[in-house]
Amino acid sequence: MMATTTRTAGKAPLSAYVLSIVMALVLASIVGAIASVFYDENRLLGFVIFSACTAGTFFALGWVLFVSKYTVEEDAHAEDNIEHRWYDKATSGAFHDIITTAGIALFALAITRLEVSGMVVLTLILVLAVVSFAVRFWVARRRDS
Repeated sequence: MMATTTRTAGKAPLSAYVLSIVMALVLASIVGAIASVFYDENRLLGFVIFSACTAGTFFALGWVLFVSKYTVEEDAHAEDNIEHRWYDKATSGAFHDIITTAGIALFALAITRLEVSGMVVLTLILVLAVVSFAVRFWVARRRDS
């Protein structure tokens, strides 16, 4: 007879939380240090701003890497969930939106010979991707509800 065990989501050990926080602070500080190299006027301000802006993302990454294995139960059939299908539909559609929009924008820029900075272009692409995904996910969810 085979014994089965079920793991319940609980608290992670203190060391997992500490590792998560330390990793986040170190990575955010590294990003801040790299960014400060490119700021001639006020390196400390560049360091603080970029460290603060990236800290949240690194805290989330640290939680996923160190804490979540103790606090989150894995769903063996996650790919069969309706939310997964909504996510697939939304990402697929958003990708096509980005390709189409980038092609049209490139065509327009080539004809008009307008110069646009890389920062502006990448920001617009990122905003388009997020908005397109959010709208498509919401629509898929509404249709299936």
